[in-house]
Amino acid sequence: MLTLVLFSLSSVALSTCVNGAFPPPCDSEIYCAGPILHQVQQAKLFDDDKYFVDMKLRESPDVVLSAFRNLSSEWPNATVPPAELQEFLSAYFEEPGTEFESWTPPDWHDQPKFLGGIANQELRNWAEKIHMLWKSLGRKVETSRAQTH
Repeated sequence: MLTLVLFSLSSVALSTCVNGAFPPPCDSEIYCAGPILHQVQQAKLFDDDKYFVDMKLRESPDVVLSAFRNLSSEWPNATVPPAELQEFLSAYFEEPGTEFESWTPPDWHDQPKFLGGIANQELRNWAEKIHMLWKSLGRKVETSRAQTH
């Protein structure tokens, strides 16, 4: 019996430590849970479920949530029709990726030294292709947006 009590207490202590050690995965009422995300998912406005969560807010979260509450109160069951929901998203969210501009890392070189150290030609060609991806994948937040947000 004592073993069972000790095991139970240690389980509770461990659970408390583990639960307190990690922050919640996401606490956004817009992107993680809440009526906007729910209705966007239900309406299936986008082919990719990740599209919406990549959309940047044009206003503060409080302004967007308030506007959505006002909009949804106009409809039965607070369900906004897809056309009006799309219009709302266009007014309060930017398209994904619009905050980025192309960027090449300042230390990037066409032929870095490490490529010459790969003896196998097939592997060297593959490594060169991977290295070249940095030119197309490199992005940074636009300077004008970084200063205002």
